[in-house]
Amino acid sequence: MTTPTSQLALAASLLSFAVLTACGGDLAASAAKTPSSDAATSSSGASETASASASAPAEASAPAATPTPGKWQAATANQVLDVTLGDLHPTQAALGYDQIYYKLGRYEADITKEFDDFCADEGLTGLASSGSSASSTLTDATSYTCTVTDTTQRDTTVLNPVVIGPNGDTLYLTDGHHGSSTYYEVPNGGPTVHVHVVVKDNLSAYSGSTFWAEMQSRGYTRLKDANGAAITPEQLPSGLGLKLGMQNDVYRSLVYFTRDIGYSKPTPSTDFLEFYWADWLRTTFPLTGYTLTKLGTTDPDPATVDTGYLNAVWNASTKMVASTDGEIEGKTGAQLGRLAQINAGKAYTKGTFGDLLKPITASKPGKIAYALDYKTRHGIQ
Repeated sequence: MTTPTSQLALAASLLSFAVLTACGGDLAASAAKTPSSDAATSSSGASETASASASAPAEASAPAATPTPGKWQAATANQVLDVTLGDLHPTQAALGYDQIYYKLGRYEADITKEFDDFCADEGLTGLASSGSSASSTLTDATSYTCTVTDTTQRDTTVLNPVVIGPNGDTLYLTDGHHGSSTYYEVPNGGPTVHVHVVVKDNLSAYSGSTFWAEMQSRGYTRLKDANGAAITPEQLPSGLGLKLGMQNDVYRSLVYFTRDIGYSKPTPSTDFLEFYWADWLRTTFPLTGYTLTKLGTTDPDPATVDTGYLNAVWNASTKMVASTDGEIEGKTGAQLGRLAQINAGKAYTKGTFGDLLKPITASKPGKIAYALDYKTRHGIQ
């Protein structure tokens, strides 16, 4: 015979199961763990666990004691989440479009590079030898093979960070807007592409203006438009890519091409690092004398011989190297990755700038050449 005590225990057990199911059993279980290298394992199985929970019969006699929380409300710092690009919301209003055009042009020339980059960004090292085919797509993870196939060995340090928004309903991306937007724009990509992100912070307990005040005070958002003017949180784009409101910041593009010529991204790096450089150059390095629709020539002196994109990169890098601590919004050179010498002390025909100056006709074109060629072929002004 069932005793009253056992009946109470059974009821409590059913209540706990119903609440766990409503909350998403996989997230609740993950939240109980100490973040570690097995976070990837728990997140990679999130979809299977969620499906099992969804198919479990509802307990009509055991309603949830509290309102059902948002999908990611229980996520904890350092936890890895399996999400889609469409789940991610930007925390900045602008991109350097030319950085994305370079990638798109590069991928059109060699589609395996796209999958190699994606596997690397997923913490799986890169594309395996012969790991993709002409029919491979980012939307079908079974159509390509990364070098690391055991997802428990995923390098979570390279994953893009997110902040959990009000009620756990929204994910705010705080880094990786350019790479994510590129995968959003490639023909075989888009909002349904699955990516793995790591939780930087959970601010689901905050809402409205209080939430955005926390985001700003913790340095998780950049509330400026493409010209560096202040905006409100409501003016942030609704999603990633080039068609949902992300503006084009030409100085942000310029800074991308100065990497390892005027600065190198430190580890760890300041959030929105390149925008610090972009805002500073915006006020100190006018682009009115340059023509960014042409590559430019560099012999015998890239500083003076022409006024193309390459010449702007060289002269901007020179200015970056000459900057002083505290000059750029109070940041030090170490925080901004400022190089001690332009092009790491190499001649302009060598090193990173030497690679950058290669035309589209070269066996290995430079990044700017890819960007300009892509824009020309696609009629982009």
